[in-house]
Amino acid sequence: MLLYLSMLDTEEEKDKFTEIYQQYQHFCWYVAYQLLGDGHLAEDAVQDAFLALTRHLDKIEDVESQKTRKFLMTIVKSKAVDILRKQHGETSVDELLWEPADPEADMLGAYITKENYNHLISCILELDEAYRVIFEYKYVHELSDREIAQILDITPKLVNVRYFRARKQLQRMLEKEVAGHAGK
Repeated sequence: MLLYLSMLDTEEEKDKFTEIYQQYQHFCWYVAYQLLGDGHLAEDAVQDAFLALTRHLDKIEDVESQKTRKFLMTIVKSKAVDILRKQHGETSVDELLWEPADPEADMLGAYITKENYNHLISCILELDEAYRVIFEYKYVHELSDREIAQILDITPKLVNVRYFRARKQLQRMLEKEVAGHAGK
């Protein structure tokens, strides 16, 4: 913990970090363990997550909020996925290829209304982890592409690519939903 605290400037930041660490360290380990299935690797993911948190502590307003819990869960999951990728040597070359979505057929924009909010959330939860995490950071935590890139240890361009691919996937899900309702 001293390592983390040495990276923070003010006493206020150190107190905030200590409170977050004490409150969420076991939760973060549990989340990482669920993905990794190994206690030592889970500890590594948690350490990486808290290290990333030292750079993004300003994103947390209320230590005890659900938003904070989700933010930490997202960081830990990302770090655990990074560990899995390193273990299995997975590289995703196709993520470097990007096709922009057709702006004229933007069903997603039409779906972002209160009456469709819950359906949209359920579609987002069905996205692949890499895409869902980008949406979560962008909309729940209101992070920039550069900030997301730092947390996920990827380039801002790849964040942008994943965001547009996620939008395209959501677009297809929503189009199927609309087509399904029209056929009834």
